[in-house]
Amino acid sequence: MFEIVKNSKQQKAFQQTWEHICEKQDWYNDPYARNGVRYNLLHIERKVIFSKKKVIGTIEFLPYDPLNPQSTVEGPSKYEFSKLEKVKLHQDRTWEIDKLCLNEAYQRKGNFPLFIHIFYDHIQKHNPKYYIGLMEKKFFRMVRIIFGIGLEQPGDELCGSTTSLIPVIFHIEKLMEDKEKVEHFLRMVK
Repeated sequence: MFEIVKNSKQQKAFQQTWEHICEKQDWYNDPYARNGVRYNLLHIERKVIFSKKKVIGTIEFLPYDPLNPQSTVEGPSKYEFSKLEKVKLHQDRTWEIDKLCLNEAYQRKGNFPLFIHIFYDHIQKHNPKYYIGLMEKKFFRMVRIIFGIGLEQPGDELCGSTTSLIPVIFHIEKLMEDKEKVEHFLRMVK
């Protein structure tokens, strides 16, 4: 289950979850984009009398703009997606993925596929051709196993002091054309 961040309470929960991961991983917490579409991944704790929603993960989608000085993927010491012909041709249908995290208590327990419904919702509402981003190396390997050929590494990894980041292009339109695979992914998380 998920929610689109639309109010200050949801934004606060998003920030607490994301900033906790940033602090733990010693990551830079870039600004929250005004035009970002943010989602909270939820875990529902069912009690006898009531249910409680707990934010266990986050993701932010940003319309790609190579001139955006706050871009998390484009610019000095990042990757130059703007030099790729396919990204130039379809800039209006390219989205950055940022602030993707899953609370450590829910990692390595088969919870990552829960993000599939978030991606599916975003795809239905915004019709992207590509998602681009910088992924931590271990995370990239896991995502590549799940999604396979739709995930491309267009350049060398970027090595930092605490982690290596892989530039990624996710050919989401191509993946969505394979209706059988899409149905498989959606069934994985029912």
